[in-house]
Amino acid sequence: MDIIGFIALLLVVAEGVIAEVQVEPQNATVLQHSEARFNCSVSNPGWAVMIWSLNRVFALTILETSGVVNSTGHFYARNYSTAGKSRWELIIENVLREDSGQVVCQILGGEPVTAELSVQESGAVEIVGSNRTVTEGERVVFQCLAAGWFPAPRFSWALNGAPVADDLFNSSSVETGAVVNSSSSLSITASSSMRVECLATVPALGTPRSSCVYLTAVKAVEPQTRDQTVLIAVTVSFSAAALLVLFIIAVVFCCKRRKRAKSGYEKEARAQSQRVKNTHTGEGQGHDNLGYVTEGPKVRDSNSDFTDSRYWHNSNSFQMPDVVRTPHEASHAASTVHVSDSGVRKHRHVTIV
Repeated sequence: MDIIGFIALLLVVAEGVIAEVQVEPQNATVLQHSEARFNCSVSNPGWAVMIWSLNRVFALTILETSGVVNSTGHFYARNYSTAGKSRWELIIENVLREDSGQVVCQILGGEPVTAELSVQESGAVEIVGSNRTVTEGERVVFQCLAAGWFPAPRFSWALNGAPVADDLFNSSSVETGAVVNSSSSLSITASSSMRVECLATVPALGTPRSSCVYLTAVKAVEPQTRDQTVLIAVTVSFSAAALLVLFIIAVVFCCKRRKRAKSGYEKEARAQSQRVKNTHTGEGQGHDNLGYVTEGPKVRDSNSDFTDSRYWHNSNSFQMPDVVRTPHEASHAASTVHVSDSGVRKHRHVTIV
């Protein structure tokens, strides 16, 4: 404290003047890293020194005549005094969780007046999962998580903007270090499509933080429609199976037909090959001449006899052996004449083809 403040204090004590002091607000709740403001009003003029402290730690000093004379840290003051009433505002910038506690304003020679400062922290909030589609009348449960809050947040739910009764959801919290993590579950029966919103807040938060998803409720399938669907599915299945069987039968029939045609073709080819072989084997051999007619005897005498082959010969004659000729020679000689010693002629025709 400087010499001016000390002199003023002595004067106040000597005169025995006691001023009426009031601090507003009595309780201030703010979010961390924001500002906290307190007003200290003195009804009786003539006070000399005003001292502010936070959690018993000196913050700043104000003289009625000259204003703020010293301050520390993130503390500032602003004068809102009027005629007949002095009012100074204490401003705490960038408040932290550890700033929570008692704020005291004291006039020298008077009693200290105390107010409470509460610093809170807001975190994140989210509904687990995404949008959902259910059948009308189905029971649906939504879960909402709030992490990194202090103190534990207060939950609320809304359906299409309308608040949900507290008995339709339940909440729980657990401390994790310096913060609190909380969860809330809402159970409803889906009657129509709607917007589902989860809200979390603390007293220092002006507007609650929220998360929302959309619930789509579809009508249940009528029994008749379901039966028709089953009937159609069964009919389609049997039709597909029948077509598959017919296809398999057609494939088997075609394969057998091709195999039978191939077998007939091979049999015919073998027969044709055998005929060609037989034809080639018979080349160069003689064949009977169906147009040949033997000549009867023109002269019959006692010295000649007919044979069973209708040739006649004389017993004194000699017979030459048959001569086999080639086809080329046969084409030049169609018959052969032989004469015996008795002058009898023996005539023999040989035809070779």
